[in-house]
Amino acid sequence: MSTPTFVQSSLVPMSVSTDAGVTWKNIVCKKAANFNGSLPTNVDDTDCGPAVGVGSPAFTFDFEGAVNTTPNSSEISAKALLAIFQAAQLVQIRIMFPNPGGTDFYVSGEGYLTTYNVALATGNVANFTGTFTGNGAVDITP
Repeated sequence: MSTPTFVQSSLVPMSVSTDAGVTWKNIVCKKAANFNGSLPTNVDDTDCGPAVGVGSPAFTFDFEGAVNTTPNSSEISAKALLAIFQAAQLVQIRIMFPNPGGTDFYVSGEGYLTTYNVALATGNVANFTGTFTGNGAVDITP
């Protein structure tokens, strides 16, 4: 067996583009980011055995971050994400490693920010979470 090369999550940003992929900004102070894919299926029981019908792949991108009121120019703030949610704006989302390039891992797609939450727990910094729901096909080619 070969020696595994693990990827540290802190090196894999989730990025958002509001201008069709011309510029990308990383989720500010990311705590977690996830890509979730699903393939709907329908199984019919027949005299010949089970028959499986396959639908279209669906996907979401989930994220969690700490509110930072002074993000740098390469980061998208909690406030900017709230504006995307409020406007029901279609954006592009991607996760890739290495950054830039994505030659080891790349997943991208268009989506809407369909949930957005802000958590204000006593004794903690303010946090935000959200889910981008995919619109169309996912892209796995950098």
